Amino acid sequence: MVKFPLSTELLVFDLEAYVPEADRKRKTGASLAVNPFRQGHTLLGGVFHLSRPRTGEVLTSPAFEHHWVWDEGDEAEVVASIYALFSGMRRRSSVKKSHQAESVVAGVGISMFDMPCILAKCLAHEVAPADEIYETVCKFRVVDLAVAGIGFLPANKPVLYPRTHNALADTFIPERVKKPTGKVVWEMAEEKDYAGIAARCEGEVKEMVLLAERMLAATQEIE
Repeated sequence: MVKFPLSTELLVFDLEAYVPEADRKRKTGASLAVNPFRQGHTLLGGVFHLSRPRTGEVLTSPAFEHHWVWDEGDEAEVVASIYALFSGMRRRSSVKKSHQAESVVAGVGISMFDMPCILAKCLAHEVAPADEIYETVCKFRVVDLAVAGIGFLPANKPVLYPRTHNALADTFIPERVKKPTGKVVWEMAEEKDYAGIAARCEGEVKEMVLLAERMLAATQEIE
């Protein structure tokens, strides 16, 4: 059985990216227009909340840590900052025993976009040797709340399918105010509404932290 020492870490985060107007309606599917390897598809940054759930200790400072291109200079600097967060988690977990849990990264849709985007951008900017990047980014336990939430929500589809942030929040955080689709960030970036993007992203991550807590509480009730 996996043991969770007091040092077990959980990173909840969300990224924002910019897609050039010409690529917003490509026939590859509007559900994931961002392609980190395409010219002009820029990782704007994101918000990160790193904690040790067993002790209640928050490791990011401030609690919801921001990294953005308009604050740090360019995409390469932001990618380096994000990689440093992951590298720190990997370094601290390297002393764990084999039966102890790996560090966890969580968020809504992170297995589809955020984690692949980080890997792609780290490789593109050569923040470290490729094999080291893989060991650092891809060896955590990934909990995609969009997938974890399938069993909590009624489904009328013929296949198991990830749930949206709004659907999960409607169930677990009924008191919250709905936000528009993430595509609004593209327009906000063009209008240089950087404070608005940062605030929106922080709100998303705060909801994800609460979602994770309430989903975990719900599983304990079932047991």
